[in-house]
Amino acid sequence: MPRPILCLLLLACLARPAWAGEPEPLQHIRDAAESYVSGRLGGAAAASAGNLDPRLRLPACGGPLQANAAAPNNGSPWSVAVHCAGPAVWTLYVPVRASERRTVVVATRPLPPGQPVPADALAVQERDVASLPNGYLARAEDVAGKIPRRPVPMGAALTPDMIGAGASVRRGQQVSLVSGSGGFYVRANGRALSDAADGERVRAENLDSHRIVEGVVRDSETVEVGL
Repeated sequence: MPRPILCLLLLACLARPAWAGEPEPLQHIRDAAESYVSGRLGGAAAASAGNLDPRLRLPACGGPLQANAAAPNNGSPWSVAVHCAGPAVWTLYVPVRASERRTVVVATRPLPPGQPVPADALAVQERDVASLPNGYLARAEDVAGKIPRRPVPMGAALTPDMIGAGASVRRGQQVSLVSGSGGFYVRANGRALSDAADGERVRAENLDSHRIVEGVVRDSETVEVGL
């Protein structure tokens, strides 16, 4: 047999797969990856697996395909490991893009930090919440009057980490200044010099001594001042 023909036959034998039979359908692999992501996100989510190389040929799995993945960050695609446990053993990583359309609260104009959010600066729009890794807020009434922790650009979907509690005391409001320890407390009349929420520090004027003090807001009427 001529040497060129012999070489071609040897290459053909080496190129043949070590297994016989039909390969695992690529659509089955994509379905397994999409089902896994949909199950993790809930029934309202839509999952779409990326295209697989049509030249890919994996041995047909004798049992059900298994899938697993860690949740991605910042709205990036999932990387789902689709695994066949036997008799053929293989694992293929499949990119899956998830989307879930829900109504969320967005800012209709820039919101500065430290100032209560006016109701007319909010709107409700449908967005893909799968791309909001820090969550979202669904009702405008839960945001109005709250205090942004940092600047919020126009059009941004508001997330729980952006918004602090609403102000418990307002600038110019009269409050009780309380200080003491060991069961002994002294109260004085005061006036808040800025807005502040429960647990936040605020400067206030002692209306009796006209001194400026600083304390922690305990409720809508009380500021606790250290001795």
